[in-house]
Amino acid sequence: MSKRISKRKSRPAHRNYLSKPTYFGDKDIPMSVELIRFDETQTVKKTLPVEFSINDQIDKTKVNWFRIKGISDAVRINRIYRELGLHDFDVKDLLADQQVVKAVAYDNISYILTPVFYINEEGDIDDMQIAFILGKNFIISIQEEDIPVFDEIENSIKDNNILIRQKSADFLLYIMMSAINTVNINTIMSLEDQLADTEEDLIQRKVSIDILQFLHNGRVHYTRIKRAVIAMREEYVNLLHNTNKLIKDENMVYYNDFDDRMRVTLGDLASFYESLSSLLDLYYNNNNLKLNEIIKRLTIVSTMFIPLTFMVGVWGMNFKFMPETEWPHGYIFAWGMLALIALFTFIWMKKQKWF
Repeated sequence: MSKRISKRKSRPAHRNYLSKPTYFGDKDIPMSVELIRFDETQTVKKTLPVEFSINDQIDKTKVNWFRIKGISDAVRINRIYRELGLHDFDVKDLLADQQVVKAVAYDNISYILTPVFYINEEGDIDDMQIAFILGKNFIISIQEEDIPVFDEIENSIKDNNILIRQKSADFLLYIMMSAINTVNINTIMSLEDQLADTEEDLIQRKVSIDILQFLHNGRVHYTRIKRAVIAMREEYVNLLHNTNKLIKDENMVYYNDFDDRMRVTLGDLASFYESLSSLLDLYYNNNNLKLNEIIKRLTIVSTMFIPLTFMVGVWGMNFKFMPETEWPHGYIFAWGMLALIALFTFIWMKKQKWF
């Protein structure tokens, strides 16, 4: 998290809505498509060519999960959206380099778009867009990068954990959205662990990073994750209304539970922000403590030299009758007096517990 966060380039608004769909992100990976088809008795997984047709591959007697990775090929992504009757702004929201959050219930499909935040290979916080398209017998997941967000779900389907193969596509959507929320929570916990480690280093004064930059990055991550979660909670109402009846009544309880999960995520974010503020206070308190210690040392030195300066000032006066100036041992006597006064001042400050 100590890595400096680069600002996204702004683009004219007309390029988003009047131009053809174009991928503006920085995750240029080739597109791949897998189809996982299952029912109560069996599971079939196969790789599809990128020029596949959704309608030709749907088996209406089973649940069909199309798992798409890579969205840099804007032409093929746009073709999939058009085949399903989605609008141009839906695909442009996916291909944009901004965090767009939406949940829309159309007549025959429901469309969800949300970012997910994760720890990349360099140990930094990164994000990618994930889209879900829910139909009567199918669900399509489209993710910007090849991150194993849903690998555990695929294994659960294979092993039929929680009787997932007895469920419908809308239940699978709930499981996948819960997986995204879990990744976000794990990312927040990772950020909190970094804060705890940095706080311990601050207390022990062994900090080797730019604290202000570290805290700035943490605040940016907090703002981005919080904005995404709040936006999803607001958009999530469109799914709960269930106007297209793609969510079965017996599964609505799970979708209500997911709303509670998002509220818990916001609570974790609030806790992270408090830790962030506490670390900032600790940083400033440490700086003030260092400054106080420096001022304390300077004060001690100054206090020791005040009486010495006074004595030197007295003996530096050019009066004619000063016995010490004519005395053969006056120089040694003066140094002895200065040393005794300095020693006395040092002992007195030590008893007063100035240091």
